[in-house]
Amino acid sequence: MTTMETGESAALLRKLAMPFVGNCPHLGLQKSIIAAFEEGIKKDFAKFERNVLFVGAFELPVVPDASEETALLDNLKLINLPSRYEAETMKPGTPIHSVPTNLNAFPLTEAVGAGKHLANYTLLTMIAAQQLEYLRKSGFVGKGWKVLVEIHYYRKRQTVGRDKFHKDTLGQTLFVNLNYDTDVEIPGPEYILNPAVVQEHEAQIELSLPDKFLADLRWVRSQLGAPQEINIASIKPNQFVAFVDEAIHHMSPQLGGRTVKGHELAAFLAKTYGPDKLQDVSAARKVFHEECSGVGGFFRSMTNTEKPFSSFLKAIPAEDAGTWFNLVELAETPGAEINRFNLLNAGMGHNLINTLLAENWPEYQNVSIPSATEVPLAGAPLKRQASDDALNRRVPPATTGDRRFFRNWVRIVKA
Repeated sequence: MTTMETGESAALLRKLAMPFVGNCPHLGLQKSIIAAFEEGIKKDFAKFERNVLFVGAFELPVVPDASEETALLDNLKLINLPSRYEAETMKPGTPIHSVPTNLNAFPLTEAVGAGKHLANYTLLTMIAAQQLEYLRKSGFVGKGWKVLVEIHYYRKRQTVGRDKFHKDTLGQTLFVNLNYDTDVEIPGPEYILNPAVVQEHEAQIELSLPDKFLADLRWVRSQLGAPQEINIASIKPNQFVAFVDEAIHHMSPQLGGRTVKGHELAAFLAKTYGPDKLQDVSAARKVFHEECSGVGGFFRSMTNTEKPFSSFLKAIPAEDAGTWFNLVELAETPGAEINRFNLLNAGMGHNLINTLLAENWPEYQNVSIPSATEVPLAGAPLKRQASDDALNRRVPPATTGDRRFFRNWVRIVKA
């Protein structure tokens, strides 16, 4: 294996830290694997008709030079892994798969003869995402460490009601790849690049990841600034997204903008400005409604120098009267789903909207990492790229059918 000078692996990891979207490395192979699985599931529907299945894994004890990758493809072999429950009676440290015991579909993979094709397809994705190149440059594979790639088949993942930020990790995951089977553009994961570290998790990975990877990761974090936004990956037909698990927090996408209920907006206004101001506006609106009823009454009153809406208020400055009228009207509208666009039109600024949404969508304010306590995200609430997409009508149309993909965890374990 070629020896690379110090720093090349860190520089490449810095490039890979931003989630990478690429074209399917072999579309025909992907389609044939899915067709084989679906046909096999029909033959044993009761056993394998599940939303997600573990379908196999493979090991890389060493990483060959780029010139030898074709030979590697020829010699890959898919293997089975025990579940956590099954491994309890095995040698300590035995690698496991991450899903419940009943979701092991490796027998299905063997029955339909998809093992070698699936391993090759997964490795082609790793090559396209430059993950094999990173493993070559870093040099730790084959020196007490080996790569273990775990493969899941998500058959049905249309939408997740309200997902939360998390990591796909058992403390061993270097890279995550999601290979989508879709004929239309869809939203990929939402993510925070270079989030503040979770100390409990950091202590865990100090023991479970190679020193070289940790050194590269620390350098990458030092080069990336603090996150400014919650980003989202856009997936065109038959693309994949790849990312460094330790460089981001991610979640399944919430389509379009977040919304709040009227009572949530009212509670936020009372908390932020005081209940007396909210009560003042509500009372003023009732009296105002009686004196300025009819279509256009509000706008007439705003230009009426004798008795504008502000004259009905006791605790609100005149220059803020219009905004308060609009916000309380939203808050008092039965069954309203109030989005950023509605709030902007009412006169609320982006920073305040960010805080309102953050308080009512805790999924965007906490991170869940296996074997660590769920903790709040550090820093101020972040605006979502998906919010801008919704405001500017850039959200892909809602898809019909299932969001189907392969998920690959590129793990590193002791050899």
